[in-house]
Amino acid sequence: MDRYKIVCKIMIFVCICTFATQTASAYSYSVTIIENYSVLNSLAPHGTENYGIVENWLHDVAGWNEYFYDSETNVDETDFGTLDSGYQGLDDADFHYHLGHGVDDIGTEIALYNWLPGYNYNDVRAQDVYKKWDNNNEWVLLHSCHILDDYNDWAGALEYSHGILGFTTEAFTNEELVDKFFTYTIDDDDEICDAWWFATVETFESPVRAAMIADTDNQYVYDHLNGQGTMQPDEYPDDSLYAYGSWRC
Repeated sequence: MDRYKIVCKIMIFVCICTFATQTASAYSYSVTIIENYSVLNSLAPHGTENYGIVENWLHDVAGWNEYFYDSETNVDETDFGTLDSGYQGLDDADFHYHLGHGVDDIGTEIALYNWLPGYNYNDVRAQDVYKKWDNNNEWVLLHSCHILDDYNDWAGALEYSHGILGFTTEAFTNEELVDKFFTYTIDDDDEICDAWWFATVETFESPVRAAMIADTDNQYVYDHLNGQGTMQPDEYPDDSLYAYGSWRC
């Protein structure tokens, strides 16, 4: 083999590697973790451990950028994309993972650190994010109890965002769940719907009910994690219809 061919092959290899790196780093993720609460039971150390799993898969393996990581008292409503302008929290990242308590308190809500029962205080409800997820976000994983029991309300957040993964019942802060989900979506390039189904069923094998909402039927069936396969286009204009499924694990 002559030197010209060797140089050309090296240049092609460098170009391919550079392109792959740039493609992966174009994607971003965000994480919110609340382990310790003022009145609710502690979830420690599962939040910290799950964050490490998310970071390993998305940052170290897939090459994504971390947009933000907030924990404990630093987590507030704006991290969940409640604002229409300025800082838009999870709506500025392609994928968001949240671990913390979810409660059904006259409607399901994400409990923040100083959550109190009985009225809308230190929580995030579906109406707080109605038609707000309209920027960069594609998928949100809510590792919390109950939230998607009010799936019709939470579907309203999906202006152009693609979907939400979560639970309609009590769930468990199990590290195996997150690791399996990313194994299937990243190592196996599975569709998100298949990865979530297999990860939840294989992890819990119990009365836990997992659920999934997508803005369109095609997003529900065909979306992959960014960079791991096809990603369906955003629904434009948004028609307020959605796809939903739930199953007993």
